[in-house]
Amino acid sequence: MAVTGGGKPFEPRFAVTGIGSLPHVSPERAVSDVLSHCPEVPYWPQLPRLSPREDMYRQFSAGLPGLVPGDPSGPRWRRDQEAAERLERVYRDTLSAGRGEDCGGGEDGEGGEDGWALRTEDAAGLEAFRRALATPAFDLARWPGLLGLKGQSIGPVSLGLAVTDAGGRALLYEEDLMDGVARGLALRARWQERFLRGLLTELGGNGAGHVLISVDEPYLGTFGSAYFPYRPETVLGYLRVFDEVLDGVWGLHCCANTDWEFVLASPARFLSFDTWAYGDRLVLYPEAVAGFLAAGKVLVWGLVPTDATLLGGTDGPALHRRLLGHIETLVKKGVSERALTQQSMLSPACGLAGLAVEDARRAMSLAGAVSRSVRAEFGPGPAPGATGGEPRSEGLA
Repeated sequence: MAVTGGGKPFEPRFAVTGIGSLPHVSPERAVSDVLSHCPEVPYWPQLPRLSPREDMYRQFSAGLPGLVPGDPSGPRWRRDQEAAERLERVYRDTLSAGRGEDCGGGEDGEGGEDGWALRTEDAAGLEAFRRALATPAFDLARWPGLLGLKGQSIGPVSLGLAVTDAGGRALLYEEDLMDGVARGLALRARWQERFLRGLLTELGGNGAGHVLISVDEPYLGTFGSAYFPYRPETVLGYLRVFDEVLDGVWGLHCCANTDWEFVLASPARFLSFDTWAYGDRLVLYPEAVAGFLAAGKVLVWGLVPTDATLLGGTDGPALHRRLLGHIETLVKKGVSERALTQQSMLSPACGLAGLAVEDARRAMSLAGAVSRSVRAEFGPGPAPGATGGEPRSEGLA
């Protein structure tokens, strides 16, 4: 049984999506490229070159307990009366969310569920995404392959390690504040989930289609390190908060090597990982992968490298062979081939903001080309969803 969101099974069969960040400074052009290259599961783009407010550690920080996002060097944390008030507010709103009620939330505690909204000045790509989907050219009748919409959020472990106080102490080791931060991030993800579901409804789908929310945790690469002592139980507790608050298909993105058995056994409903660098590590755990897939969950293979030199040195056929090699390794170790083909997606290995715009487009195009070639090998998947036919592609070259 495939993982469900809103009661609907999600079997993407190598559909393409992205991680989040793009190098564009035009939100409209960024969204246009996303819709062209990820027509089945498009996502709203994060644009850190447009504004420092779109840095992933700052973008989601407004209103979180103890966070001071306006520092020129990046978000800081501190304890004061405002932090205590925000901590109280986030617990109240989490309780309301658990009862299915509206919540005050957010930076000023007013405005209902929109109190946890991503502000336009912090997420220009989200507003451009909304406008693009509202145009007459975009509706489900003319976009038949649309499987869902994707959003993303920074994860609590990564935010907690990246944000320090004036003395350099990481927020992650302040357990009371971190519990509030995890809950606040989950509430902001909940707002995002409902916002994207509303866009699907406006498209004429009556709520059809899935909403995916990726919780980005690059710092899970520190898992088990003596230099970053935090307990697995702590991480699991944070992830359970997201699982309790979110209704759709939410998952983890980790672009570093981590404890794959732990991650695969977590409540996350999909795992997005850097296949280019760590695919050979993941396949060392076939029993964990088999259990993950047996629960109906989805692997997002981050197949396309996001380093410009590595990207320039590869092509579609090479990436196709690389992916098939990982799949064949898992199948030989007893993992269901059907589950692997039904419950897989493709993406770049990580965000694309570090590339030139043309290189970012090529990375997205290569993911699409491999999607088509792998579907041809394993049988047809969902119909391509681009208006007017196939999305742009440079083929397998």
